[in-house]
Amino acid sequence: MEKKKIPMLLLCLLIVAIFYFTPAPMGLEENSWHFLGLFIAVIMAVILQVMPLGAVCLIAIAIVAITGITTPQSSIRETQIKTLQTIVMQDQSNSHKAAMDKAIQEVSLAALVEANTQKGLKAEVEAITSSSLHKDLQITELSKLYTKKTSATQNKKLLAESKIKALNELALKIMPQKQIDEKVNNAISKLKSKTGIKDALSGFSNSLIWLIVVSIIVARGVIKTGLGERLAYYFISIFGKKTLGIAYSIVFSETVLAPVTPSNTARAGAIINPIVQAISRSFKSTPEDGTQGKIGTYLSLVNFQANPISSTMFITATAPNPLVVDLVAQATNMDIHLSWAQWALGMFLPGIAAMLVMPLVIYFLAPPEIKSTPNASEFAKGKLKELGSMKRSEKIMLGVFLLLLALWAGALGLLFGISLDATTVALFGLSLVLLSGVLTFGEVLAEKAAWNTLIWFSALVMMATMLGKLGVTQFLAEQLGILASIMGLGEISIMFFLAIAFLYAHYFFASTTAHISAMFFVFYSAGLALGAPPLLYAFIMITAGNVMMALTHYATGTAPVIFGTNYVSLKKWWGVGFVISVVDMIVMISVGLLWWKVLGFY
Repeated sequence: MEKKKIPMLLLCLLIVAIFYFTPAPMGLEENSWHFLGLFIAVIMAVILQVMPLGAVCLIAIAIVAITGITTPQSSIRETQIKTLQTIVMQDQSNSHKAAMDKAIQEVSLAALVEANTQKGLKAEVEAITSSSLHKDLQITELSKLYTKKTSATQNKKLLAESKIKALNELALKIMPQKQIDEKVNNAISKLKSKTGIKDALSGFSNSLIWLIVVSIIVARGVIKTGLGERLAYYFISIFGKKTLGIAYSIVFSETVLAPVTPSNTARAGAIINPIVQAISRSFKSTPEDGTQGKIGTYLSLVNFQANPISSTMFITATAPNPLVVDLVAQATNMDIHLSWAQWALGMFLPGIAAMLVMPLVIYFLAPPEIKSTPNASEFAKGKLKELGSMKRSEKIMLGVFLLLLALWAGALGLLFGISLDATTVALFGLSLVLLSGVLTFGEVLAEKAAWNTLIWFSALVMMATMLGKLGVTQFLAEQLGILASIMGLGEISIMFFLAIAFLYAHYFFASTTAHISAMFFVFYSAGLALGAPPLLYAFIMITAGNVMMALTHYATGTAPVIFGTNYVSLKKWWGVGFVISVVDMIVMISVGLLWWKVLGFY
């Protein structure tokens, strides 16, 4: 690790320490609070780039496996109870079992009486305990009373701890406390070891992660064969007689390439950006000469701002989108699990509308000095001539490209009633690319971006899932809900309030993935808790979660690539980014509300 990164690492470790040594707030178990600290520290390490993203996430996986921190306290208490019961039941006599049941009953009743009394319910407690109800029924009534003042989770915790206390007292009649503790701690250690490694590696079995990994590999074929470059030049050759026409050629290229290019950085940075620079320089518009304003600034801004919009349109258009699908499914208890086709259908019209408006807005904000560009069309035609006729590999790649789109859109279902998972379709496409020789297995293994994605994506999905499993997201959503209630927000206004807050919080993030991992589930869950329509709210959050990439020169991987060409000043980048984020949200949500109503999403 670089020396300059050590203070940042220490900051992350300090975060973990703070959460470890401070008491958990009411409503959260101790290990849940500790895990939240670990999660925040991991996200901070990602934001501060303490180490490469994959390295940070591998370490996070190791920590979860080693510590067993994701083991729910309820499971630990159950293990304690089972172990103590085993010790106590070494005496198999019926009288001993009766004594055990009676001891548990007495301790549980006493604990509930004390807990409810501390909550100011003395009169209600006396009414129940002085009644003719059997003690089991008294426990039931006192539990209901305690749950109203706290929660069902707190009530279960109280009863479990009472049971542990009673069983421990009985176990002391059989063996000393030290021996009891050894048996209990050994059982807990085995549980944590088993749970830790299972949870740590759980993300690697997520099919959505594999969808992105395989799609990144398939996209390598689009770049390698030159198909992506050919498509971009083709659009420019048709529409490139005006600067605005070149802009729309960039937009069309982004839209066409988006479904099979899950790396938005590869799409705008590796495929389209070199073409934009080549066209700009052909018109003598270069930052070195101070002539970037001729056409280069405008085209670079369009190139970048088309990227967030195209990313909203397909699950496979950017790596974090499948994570959003997973988080929406978790938040709705699997009631909503967006398919590739449903996402594409829902976002197509809003995306197209934003794509049509965006170049015009930038034309006003950063007007190019050169308006007419007949040479651009000729330039593109010349490049197409250099590329020559489509090679066999390009034709195969185009065929696979179209086939994947058809299958993802559900063509087999419509024609033959056959349903295929989106990841299965991607694997089929990769198989065709390998069988045809467009890509070799060596090239698949060498696709570092894909395997890096597998590691960090699996870790972040795992951690986001564990936040839900440990009750952290529910707790945070409730706190946000309380804040929204204080502000008097309704089920409709809450959606827009939370979506806008989520979007502009991205000024503090240098990674879309980190932002979504840290905040999406909490904001989405809070909206649901306050009555937001689940499917409608999901699409509003999808929009915000991609539009936020428009804001800064570090907002997503594409940004530093294009900003680094020096065609756009920092002031211009941030100014245009903010305005476009507002325009994108207004256009996409306005069109979306009508379109989603037609589709029956709300």
